[in-house]
Formats: sequence, structure tokens, C-alpha cells
Amino acid sequence: WLKQPHRPEHKLAPGSLPKAVCVFGLCAAFFMRPRVFAVAGLSAFFSPAVGNYFSSLQSNFVVNLDFGNDLRTGALEPAEKFANDDTTVMTFAGGKKKFRCQLPGRRKSSVGRADMEKMKTHFRNAKLAPFSGRCLTARKDYWTYDVCFGRKVVQYKPESEMRFSLGEHAPELDDLSTNGSVAEWYTGGTENRSTQLLYVCGGHTSTLNPQIDERQPLVYTIILSHPAFCAWRDDGAETRDEDGRVLKVGSILEPMRDECINVTHGWWTYEYCFPHTIRQFHLGGQGQRETEYTLGTLNGTGLPSAPNEVDMQMVRLKSSITTNDRRAPPSGHRTLQYWLGGGNVCDETGRHRASTVRFQCPLNWQARPEPRIVHIQEGTLCEYEVVIHTVLLCGHQGFVPALPKGKEEITCAAEPEI
Repeated sequence: WLKQPHRPEHKLAPGSLPKAVCVFGLCAAFFMRPRVFAVAGLSAFFSPAVGNYFSSLQSNFVVNLDFGNDLRTGALEPAEKFANDDTTVMTFAGGKKKFRCQLPGRRKSSVGRADMEKMKTHFRNAKLAPFSGRCLTARKDYWTYDVCFGRKVVQYKPESEMRFSLGEHAPELDDLSTNGSVAEWYTGGTENRSTQLLYVCGGHTSTLNPQIDERQPLVYTIILSHPAFCAWRDDGAETRDEDGRVLKVGSILEPMRDECINVTHGWWTYEYCFPHTIRQFHLGGQGQRETEYTLGTLNGTGLPSAPNEVDMQMVRLKSSITTNDRRAPPSGHRTLQYWLGGGNVCDETGRHRASTVRFQCPLNWQARPEPRIVHIQEGTLCEYEVVIHTVLLCGHQGFVPALPKGKEEITCAAEPEI
């Protein structure tokens, strides 16, 4: 279900020999001819911080490999300038040929107004991903309101034919504030009614009970609270809502509470129920559970926990966790993880089964996929690694995949042969 990144097909010219060059894990294809340019989808390893909106950009690099000249010819930058920039040495042909490559320096990185607007739009859409395409029904007094996020707002009385449009979404008016909140406008409703929909910082339970007011005639305000619309500054591990209450980073997953997701791999089916349990079982011919094991429970006890009381850690994304992630460009976004212990005793080790559960914002978050277990592995005997993709994380700047940037150039020249 995870879309693979597009890989351009490189056609070989007659007599050319394909090679590969890797810099810090970033690879480009090239051909054994003088002055050949190769374009590859490489991820940026320079990640300038930008405001409160976003932590990094990805870049595509154009790699210029000069086979016909070396550093003594002066064909590139002056030697002293070349030496002062970020450089690395690449070798091929069994180490017989070396290139010194000039990498785009951090000081050259800049973010213009257009880039900032793209980043704001990207991050705003990521925050709204769990809501987009869904509808929420709420009641106030004798009115019922249907809020279809990103589409329309309707007000009506179920017991009568009274029904009013409170506006359709006007995306050009959407705005992301530096405190993490988002404002949407819905305009052109019945008799020119309009609605401002405000997404603000708060616990998930408030999302199901929005505040609805007609602050002036025919102009409505609907306020929804959710952890995705908090600032999450500093290390991003906690924040405060508008009432000063501390929210832990794990609170961003609270909409999953008491919901279970399943995946079947061969003989076994795995079931994860947030936040307390992961199980492994075999389904019999009639759909009944057979040979069931508990692979871990919250705090090793399985006892219920209150909302916002689940301790989790932010860790750097490991792109090698799954085959899909390994092929995707690493963008520097992180993983939210915690530990479940106290499972059934393992016959081989005599210890209780345990699992490390990792949550990631999926690379295809724009498609708004449902939460899924995308990877499960028994790394060591009766100890499991589980990866779950959910768009709930995408509203936190530490977890959303980076927005691709334009191309930058890596220039390489042959080093003098000794």
C-alpha cells in the first residue's frame, strides 16, 4: 500500500560502463566518460532549521564528475575556496581513482519567501491530515451541525426541514500560526453565512465536543482542540495547552485509544490495541483464535492508563527498519516509540515476551491512510519490533517527512595520481 518513490530509468549509451558513487549513503549513477552530469533523487544531509514551522528540507543533487581534469588544473573553484567548503573523497575502480567532491555548504543554504510559504502549506496540510475527508456532527441548543472538514459546514434541525449552509471551504484563506494553530474559512453559505473553523492546542477529548458560537449575525466560529495544533517547541517532547496544562508527546496518539489494528503474516495474526497490549495468535478455520500469546503490555501490567499519561520517547527515524523505508529518501523525521513488557513467558529464554512499538508519520500521508502495522519482526528470541504508520503524528514538526527542495550541485574533480 505504500507507494514507492519514483526511480528514473537510466538508459546506457553504447560503450558506456555504469558505476555508482555514494556519499554518506547517498548514491548517484554515472558513466565512464569525461564531464558527465548525473541527476539522482538524493536526500539532503543539510537540514537548516526554519522558524517554528519546519525542521528540514530535502534536496535533489546534480553530481558533476570531472574525469578529464584534476585539482591541479584549476578547472573548478580556487583551491583555497575548495578546501574551505564541505568536501569528501570518493573512490572507485578498486580505489585506483579518487575524486574530491565539493558539497553544498551549510552557509549557502537559504530559505526564501516562496520556500517558507511552501513549507507552511505542507505543514498545515500535514496537521489537517487526520481530519481531511471526514465529518463531525455536533449539537448546540436545538441546532445540529455537520462539519465536513475541508468541504462544508451545515446547520439544521433534524425534526424539521430547516437547513442552512454555513459555507464551503475557501482554501486560499487558510492560515497556520506560529503557535501551531490553524484557521480555515467556509464562505458563501445561505444568505451569505460564513464559518471560521479554528483548530487549537488541547487534549483529544475536546475534539469531540467543539465550541460553536455565532459571534456576529450569520458569522459562526467553531473551535476544535487537538494536540496536533500545539507548538511542540524545543525538543518537542511536551507542550502546554491554552489553559497551561502539560501535554506529553504521546497525547498526539490519543485518538487511537482502545482501538485495535490487525495484520496477518503467514501463520500468525498480530493485534495491537493502543496503548496497552500487543498480541499474537493463529486464526482457526472458523475464525476463532488459537494459540494466543501476549507480546507485551503497558508498563508490563496491562492496567489501564489515563489519557496523556503514556510515556513515549522521540528517536531518530531508522530508514533500515523496513525494506520500503530503506528505499525511501531519509528525510530526518523521527519516530515515537515506547516499550511493552510482561508478556507470556518465553519457553526458550524463560523471560517474559516484550515489544518495542514505533510510530511513524507515513511518507504518503497526503493519501490519509488508516493506521496500519507495516512491520513486525522478532529481532531476538521473544523480543519484537513493531512499526505502525499513522497520520496522527504528522501534525508534529519532528515527525512529518520533509518537503523536497530544488536541485543543488555536488562538483567532483579527480585527485592527483601519486
